[in-house]
Amino acid sequence: MALMRRRDGGSWKRWIALLDASDSERERINNENEEQKKNVEKVNNNNNNAITFKNNKIVIKINNNNNTIPIKNKKIVKKIAKKRKQEDPEVDGEAVMPERMREEIEGLMGAGMKPPTWVVNKRITASDVRADLSRLFIPSECEWKLEGLLSAEEMRKARVQGKKNSEEVLVVKMVDGNGGVSDLDFKYWTSLNKYVFTKQWTQFVDKFKVKEGWIVEIWCFRDKHSLLCFGINVHP
Repeated sequence: MALMRRRDGGSWKRWIALLDASDSERERINNENEEQKKNVEKVNNNNNNAITFKNNKIVIKINNNNNTIPIKNKKIVKKIAKKRKQEDPEVDGEAVMPERMREEIEGLMGAGMKPPTWVVNKRITASDVRADLSRLFIPSECEWKLEGLLSAEEMRKARVQGKKNSEEVLVVKMVDGNGGVSDLDFKYWTSLNKYVFTKQWTQFVDKFKVKEGWIVEIWCFRDKHSLLCFGINVHP
């Protein structure tokens, strides 16, 4: 018969034995427990891969097996995202908008409009520049920020999957770092829980010769007609 275990990992048999043990035996067992705690702390402090964060989930590696815990609390996601950015100082902190981009955006917005909202800085991955994929993923930890900027109808359109009707696709205006203006399809892929820019993205990559490892900086704003727009700048 398998031995029952408590939630803290100790067996009932061991717990009863601890009650019946002498003072010296209890001290030995307690010392073993303290040593075990120190070893766990040592692993957590020295092994950066022991606990990671991916797609709004905590991934805990135990004996080379990954165990995932979904995170639904947006405050926790925001806190972990902030912690992750500290690991890559080049993408940490709000970016400075290029002058030509700023001038073009101001012209599109008109007077009295809310200033652009900085969304994220992201390091370009190999898949972001693949011509056959033609898409740019926005980090999933930015979902809470984007959904605070989108209307209910825009979120509905972004989630339309596999529709051929062009009216059902959320098309957004994009201003690049040189002040150029073009259109991008903006979608939410429910399978990955990520917002993504598609279509025309390959043309953007070709125009600026974007490479893996570059930084992409993204802002969100609305033009004078209240249409959803983005500012996207890239640099090495």
